Amino acid sequence: MAGGASSLDGKLLVAAIDFGTAYSGYAFSFRSDYRLDPLKIEVNHWTGNASQTMSPKAPSSVLLNPDKTFKSFGYTAEEEYSSLVENGQHQEWYFFTKIKMRLLYKEKISRTDIIEDESGKPMLGLTILGMIIRYLKNDFFKKLEQRGTSLRDQDILWVITVPAIWSDAAKQFTKEATKEAGIKSDDVMLVYEPEAAALYCRFQNMQNIFNAEEKSYLSRKKILVFDMGGGTTDISVIEIKSEKEIHIVERACGGAFGGVFINNKFILWLEDVFGKDIIKEFKTKHRSDFMLLIENFETKKRLIKPGDDTKLCFQIPHSLKTSSERRWGCSLEEHFIKMDIVGVQVHKRGKIFIMSSFLLNNFFLPIAKDVFEKLRFVLSKHEDIDSVLAVGGLAQSSALVSEIRKYVKDIPVYVPFDSALAVVSGAVLYGHGNNIIKARACPYSYGIQTMRPFIKGDDETKKVVQEGETWCKQCFRALYKAGDLVKLGDVSSYDLEESFEDENRKHKRFLPIRCVLFISNDKDVRYVTDKGCTEHGTIEIEAPEDGFPVHYECTVELEFAGTEIIARLNDKKGAKTIRLEFMT
Repeated sequence: MAGGASSLDGKLLVAAIDFGTAYSGYAFSFRSDYRLDPLKIEVNHWTGNASQTMSPKAPSSVLLNPDKTFKSFGYTAEEEYSSLVENGQHQEWYFFTKIKMRLLYKEKISRTDIIEDESGKPMLGLTILGMIIRYLKNDFFKKLEQRGTSLRDQDILWVITVPAIWSDAAKQFTKEATKEAGIKSDDVMLVYEPEAAALYCRFQNMQNIFNAEEKSYLSRKKILVFDMGGGTTDISVIEIKSEKEIHIVERACGGAFGGVFINNKFILWLEDVFGKDIIKEFKTKHRSDFMLLIENFETKKRLIKPGDDTKLCFQIPHSLKTSSERRWGCSLEEHFIKMDIVGVQVHKRGKIFIMSSFLLNNFFLPIAKDVFEKLRFVLSKHEDIDSVLAVGGLAQSSALVSEIRKYVKDIPVYVPFDSALAVVSGAVLYGHGNNIIKARACPYSYGIQTMRPFIKGDDETKKVVQEGETWCKQCFRALYKAGDLVKLGDVSSYDLEESFEDENRKHKRFLPIRCVLFISNDKDVRYVTDKGCTEHGTIEIEAPEDGFPVHYECTVELEFAGTEIIARLNDKKGAKTIRLEFMT
């Protein structure tokens, strides 16, 4: 997995794609504009939802034709699929949504992983993700053409946002999806979402956009970034060394808390109140109405304010009201009186009023609990944190920000302007100057399996005797240790020797040499068999055409370059980048 090779050399523009679980979008800026004003960033806006309002992000949904070719994306895909469903014509079509969460939040990831569409029809996940990135890329080129600007592929550096808690395999999968989309490896880089957001806010601070109090927060030394997106919440800690140097001093953590899960809680509540069968029928026969109801909830959930028990009004679609009343044999009002839900009132003409506290306590906080506990843990490790930066779509919820303030106590919490756009805008800035982040806390202990001389205290089950010498097998030889600060460009290496003199090994001269890379969350690991130590990837050295020499010696180097790891080989023939495989 070659990473970090992408550069701005010869590029005229940086374009960033923020591919989210629920919503996606892109932004860009020209190199010439960046030099004059780094914050002159253009964010694409979408239309197509029923309200016809402009939005900087579109739903991460894609519709394919029955022959599995691309049909539409975003609001258009959702509307077209809703129409197909309501007319009973959707069976042969393919509709995918929430792809990122379903595909890439797994321990093991493969190129051949299958993702099922809404009705259970399978497709290769790599193909679907590649289609989405290709569509966003092509839409961007159309926007350039409409303004009379013509650029070639090689003129653009693409930056793709990824959660900081993602595995190396998930990042590799994303990079390979960009290839499927027709973007060359040298023209794309990845950026961690909370780092992008912090970078954006840092530039805002430098340009004196904040008021004096807010500016003082972001001028301090250590900032905790709390990035609440659609599928996950990422927690990172950054330390500002200077205007041109930032360190990421804590391993990213977080969990499955995002807008998607809150929406799912709301849908489950609807099923409890109306009945599973009724909601299932409503989603099928009146899908457009269902999508409008969820969109209404999406908007209203951001209006919840701390300590303000406002009644939020939800209009129950006429189609749901009439079908429910027919099934129940009573009116909507009578049904809700029987249900006697504290915090929920029903009015005539299909309106229900839900108390803000009811939404917060039933839909938000139960999901957020685990993430807030991780926040507490990070704060206990870094008592010198000066401020907290809340970003992402859910940072627009003042009620959630208030809950964060309860956990951080006296530490000021800052929510930037356009918090939902901080990530994609910061990704553009990262593309223009990614070397501002000089060091990161290593996410795991990385190492290889070795054999060394046996010493007193070693595990007796690891003892082996070879040619009269006593050795300890299955030892973990650390290349990087979890939590250690790894500077950009830091290299760790190990020497490798292979002998093909034995008659039974001669044929292996023409086969790749593979070395397994192990990881552990623990800082100190003795053996590759220790609890929590797992196989993580494979370093592959391809055999020359004439095969490896009978006695082969080389040095393998690993370098943390940006968000990815580069593997290099040094032998008698020189140095070259080699393959690091993280997917199964």
